[in-house]
Amino acid sequence: MLEILLVVLIIGIMTAVGTNIINSQSFERVILSQAQQFSSDLKFICEKAVLENQAFGIELHVSGYQVLRYQRPNWVLIEQQNQLQDNDGVSIDLLLEGLSQKIQSETDIEAEHLPHIICQSDGSFNAFELRFSAVDELIDSPDMTTYYALKTQSPWQLNGAWYEP
Repeated sequence: MLEILLVVLIIGIMTAVGTNIINSQSFERVILSQAQQFSSDLKFICEKAVLENQAFGIELHVSGYQVLRYQRPNWVLIEQQNQLQDNDGVSIDLLLEGLSQKIQSETDIEAEHLPHIICQSDGSFNAFELRFSAVDELIDSPDMTTYYALKTQSPWQLNGAWYEP
């Protein structure tokens, strides 16, 4: 009877440890999850632009983004800061036409809002590349520079893939 209890105890401990290992989030999973969430949000905003026959924009910030609507002659904030999921430990870099853009750390309520990514009323969006990478403290090897990039393949198509520069 004691042997059976010991076996059950060992199986229980192994199950608990195995569950923790399986459920642990590696930085690759966190990055991929955040990129997929942003991609689906962007597609939703572009569909909204088509339905309302009006241009929408996304203004990126370090901790998230804001949704803007174009009302001549300005961009008007329609949705306050949306947090990017699991943003801790993930760095975001934006490239427009191959040039790196500065993403502000805080939103200034008084500042004029200008979008980084624009969804036109036909569902197309401007060319951009958004790179998601782990912050240096999370990476085991300092030489590791792998990142996940969301890139425009065409004005209507978004492509995501892992890159090692």
